[in-house]
Amino acid sequence: MQKIKPTIVIFGCTGAVGSEVMRQLSECDCMVRGVLRAADRAYPVILGNRFSNVSYVSADLNSKAQLRAACAGADSLFLLTATSPNQVDYEINIIDAARESGVKRVVKLSSPIVNLPAKVEVSEWHRIIDVYLSQNIPDFCCLRPHSFMQNWSRNTFSIQYFGKIFGSLGNEVRNYIDCRDVATVAVNKLLAIGIPSETSVILAGPQAFTNGEIASKLSLITGKPIEYVDLKPEELFNHLIKKAKLPKWLATHIIELDELAVRVPEPQSDTITNMILRKPRIMDEYLQEYRHFFKRKSVWKLLFKTIY
Repeated sequence: MQKIKPTIVIFGCTGAVGSEVMRQLSECDCMVRGVLRAADRAYPVILGNRFSNVSYVSADLNSKAQLRAACAGADSLFLLTATSPNQVDYEINIIDAARESGVKRVVKLSSPIVNLPAKVEVSEWHRIIDVYLSQNIPDFCCLRPHSFMQNWSRNTFSIQYFGKIFGSLGNEVRNYIDCRDVATVAVNKLLAIGIPSETSVILAGPQAFTNGEIASKLSLITGKPIEYVDLKPEELFNHLIKKAKLPKWLATHIIELDELAVRVPEPQSDTITNMILRKPRIMDEYLQEYRHFFKRKSVWKLLFKTIY
């Protein structure tokens, strides 16, 4: 008797981690269904004969009926929505829909556990969701990465035009992991036979760096000097609000992450080699591969674009 292929639903399928989960599962013996929040979003894995096991649906994360339809017939689910003040409501809605649709397993991208007196509001959002998940889906696993290498793409503007990195990390280090390695862990958990023994997994990358060390690496790949500017937390907050035009919750999150890394030393070696059965990608690989994101541009080009 032939084995029935499992159906796996991917929420957050267009993001850095979710799109890679889609890509890796497209090459596995399963059916993969990506959930789009907007029907006209570009598909992370293009439909065609090569990936005949891939499909997509669209769903409003506020609509439990649409979420149940997205989960219909699924065996496992990868849970990830964009970080935002609505994240708790959205992910609880998805968990409810998964339970009601008979989904057996949920693998959630979460965050490291933060203990008092340290405080990270976004981590508290994840804690609320994690507890709800544990109460509603018996077969679950929360993946807890530190910082993604791909998050450096958020700093491209100041790097490209001003050759500067702004932060409040001082000389402390942050651990970095490649989204593609996180996706491999998620895929292995989604496809695992039987109930996984671990419900909470810390994902640390192979190296930790100061912002000054990252600036040196960026100087090497761009061929131009990149400087790290260390600011006091309140100075950085004002910079993020007034100059970067970030919403207050996101600016606060960035400040809290720097403060957490100062209070609690981050790992300086990886925890995932045995999970992915190979050594994880290193930061130099990521920066070299995506060097075009950081290539220095003239500030005069910025002024020209602003004026004209």
